[in-house]
Amino acid sequence: MSRASGAFAFVMRAGWIGLDRDATEQHAMASFEPSLTLPEEEAEAPVASRRKRLFAILFKRACKILALVVVLTAARASLADQYHVPTGSMWPTIEPGDRIFVVKAAYGLRIPFTEAWLFHHKSPRPGDVVVFADPRGGAIPLVKRVVATAGQTVAVKRGILYIDGRPQRIERLPDGRFLEHLGPRAHESGGRDFEDFGPAVVPADHLFVMGDNRPASLDSRVMGTVPSALVRGQVLGVIFRGEGFDWERVFRWIR
Repeated sequence: MSRASGAFAFVMRAGWIGLDRDATEQHAMASFEPSLTLPEEEAEAPVASRRKRLFAILFKRACKILALVVVLTAARASLADQYHVPTGSMWPTIEPGDRIFVVKAAYGLRIPFTEAWLFHHKSPRPGDVVVFADPRGGAIPLVKRVVATAGQTVAVKRGILYIDGRPQRIERLPDGRFLEHLGPRAHESGGRDFEDFGPAVVPADHLFVMGDNRPASLDSRVMGTVPSALVRGQVLGVIFRGEGFDWERVFRWIR
């Protein structure tokens, strides 16, 4: 009896052990089956993460480029810029097709994209070559030389410029060129216009401007004096001549 019961107990234990193994295997399979989908989920997660990182990188670069564009545009509006000159009214100082360098902060600093001054430290003086907005309302900026400022009287007689009744001396050089003297400053003259003008008094806060090539210049003799507020900057030099870089002129100041 004890042997039979012992054998029976052994068989039952073996059966339970077998059942436990089957259950364990089934549980393991059941717990393993969901893990078969993990690689796909894990594959999708890195793709989304990479897209987010790429978008973040592109966004940062776009912001940097935009900031650079804004800074450069503001600098061109307030500090310095370059202009193309299509006409010969300032010949021989500036030839047709020249690209000139203009310092917009030469007389002060404006708030970018406005006419308001942050500070104004000086005004144009006779002899300065300036770029200014067309006082007639034209869209294209103009470039001329200041010959007189507020309160001065301007006249032209027999091709000679008179400022406050005093003739501005014309000097002939040995090579045949002419220099016109505006007080202590001098510049090369492109031609004399023998049509008389004036006398005319320059109003307050205005400038009288003329081209160096007088016969071919549309200037204050025709369009009137220029309000000082329309001046955009002072021309310092020619950086491109025609279609090429002019090393001979780029380091030479315009007089």
